[in-house]
Amino acid sequence: MEKKLLEANEALKNKKYDEAILIYEEILKTNDVAEIHFNLGLVLKIQNKLDAAETSFSKAISIKSEFVLAHYQLGNTKYKLNKFNESEICYQHAISLKTNFLEAYINLARAQRELRKFKEAEDNLRIAQKLNPDFLEVNVLLGLILFDRGRLSDDLKHRDLDKLNESKIILSKSIKSNPNYAFAHQNLGLVQQELGDLNDAKVSFEEALKLDPNSIYANQNLQILLSQIKILNELGISKDKTFNNSDLLKKFNKIPFITHKEPDSTLIDLLYKINSTELNKTKGGPLFGNGKTSDYNLLENNNPILINLKKELINIINKETNSNVLLIDSFFNILGAGGGSVPHHHLNSFDKTFKLDQQKFSLTYYLSVGDQNCDEPGIFKIYEPDEEVLPSNGMIMIIPSSRKHSAVYEGKKDRVMIGLNFYLYN
Repeated sequence: MEKKLLEANEALKNKKYDEAILIYEEILKTNDVAEIHFNLGLVLKIQNKLDAAETSFSKAISIKSEFVLAHYQLGNTKYKLNKFNESEICYQHAISLKTNFLEAYINLARAQRELRKFKEAEDNLRIAQKLNPDFLEVNVLLGLILFDRGRLSDDLKHRDLDKLNESKIILSKSIKSNPNYAFAHQNLGLVQQELGDLNDAKVSFEEALKLDPNSIYANQNLQILLSQIKILNELGISKDKTFNNSDLLKKFNKIPFITHKEPDSTLIDLLYKINSTELNKTKGGPLFGNGKTSDYNLLENNNPILINLKKELINIINKETNSNVLLIDSFFNILGAGGGSVPHHHLNSFDKTFKLDQQKFSLTYYLSVGDQNCDEPGIFKIYEPDEEVLPSNGMIMIIPSSRKHSAVYEGKKDRVMIGLNFYLYN
């Protein structure tokens, strides 16, 4: 076996992973050894053969239950497979066997963040911080978790503003000690953005991209930030100069405001041809079940039908409110039987920070209400105060974006609608 192990080590040294795998598998035919299963798992993991790696690490543990590194690597593998609950258990096993296992605490916190167990993640990173106070990865991840714990909740109130400020301090110190860590700049940008320091956030995101040009998250965050800065410029608003005109709420004669525009069949046909995402593949949003949805730039499309629709919808709003309209989101939803949305609103922390909640509204245009001869015909439910609207073909409805709403649809025919979010301003 020793000769075979030397051959495997030589193969690994030369990155001949397939050869190393064959050698380990040959050894295991006659020697069912935990360490060989573990080594095989490591090579399979390098090759991104995660299911096979998971099996190998599990076999190593079945032979040697206190194999700390096998528990840890099994946790890493399950994490990559998005099995976050299982990976959490693996890291906890590793830590129970080795209480000062720094890397296990870090990765346990990562898994718990995915599970939205932010307090537990923070607690584990505090332990990791005691084990190594100057470990950059611990402090930068702790800064991100504190951001999670401090940011605005669904009711648009800060969970914990002190956490946000501590996050800013920790991340700033981390950057000072190592200015070349892109992840730290990105996380600091998130905190600055949440606090309304958009220009500082822009610098942080740009620095993150300079250090890591391929960072998808830093690029996405920067694009969102630039859109927010553009909105503020168009509305004439800054952090120190907010505009809170409650009279804008009175611009509509009635809330919900309802009018009608005859749907165009060519528009419906067009929507089915535009790129979309299945509702059951959306993550973190309000939509669920059977159906599809577009991105949030539907009416930025150069198609003449959509260009004309955008003008018509804005004209309807202009006529009713005698206000300027800044359109920010436009999308379509096509619901099949079992599709719908959970109660949600269309405000975000940006709106709250800059006091835009009084001038933001949401529009729904029903092109086809589908089949309403069922138990769940797609009633549009509005909350606080509670109201219900049964849509009809061609109905246009506008509500303040702060109003929570939901709908569930069980009809046999598709239900097709277009949604807009916009700001009113003088």
